[in-house]
Amino acid sequence: MAIQPIELDTDYSGVAQFSGLRLSVDEFLELPDDGCKYELLDGVVFMSPRPTPAHQKTAMGILLQLGNYLQQNPVGEAFFEVDVHLGAKDGGGELVYVPDILFIRAERVKAMRDLITGAPDLVVEVVSRGSRRMDTITKRDDYEHFGVGEYWIVDPARELITFLRLVDGKLVEVTPTGDTFTSTAVPGFTLNVAAVRETFKPW
Repeated sequence: MAIQPIELDTDYSGVAQFSGLRLSVDEFLELPDDGCKYELLDGVVFMSPRPTPAHQKTAMGILLQLGNYLQQNPVGEAFFEVDVHLGAKDGGGELVYVPDILFIRAERVKAMRDLITGAPDLVVEVVSRGSRRMDTITKRDDYEHFGVGEYWIVDPARELITFLRLVDGKLVEVTPTGDTFTSTAVPGFTLNVAAVRETFKPW
């Protein structure tokens, strides 16, 4: 059966018109663009904070490192702010998150041209104003539940980078070696942590 489109009230563009709605994944993915960033948590739409320039600077610095590596070593694909349908927890609604950066290995990503489904191999979230609890608790728990291989939480305001790796079904913190962090989620990739920290500085 065709999904009834949700109409956008053009007089309120930029206002979170859909926050709080209970929707299916298909309905959520058909929402019109009203200028807000939405995610789906347990089947309920909520608005995520819009990224600041400082947030984007840090995210872009990480994405450039990862993208440059993947150009020379095509072991998978990296994406920036795309919908990820993780699935549904037992007894809960569907989850669709929009990570700042994600990576999926080549052998898995070939079947995901229209929608990223299941757990990415790597998720990076850059903490925004108002998102710290969501990124460090709620999303950490959900990414662990669905089996994300590595989860990096980057907090420019506190100048912190937390690297978590899935070990026996649990995301555990891994300490980087000096100014670098060698990923197991992205085969052969080593992040220049010092360069990421440079993006925390004002310009």
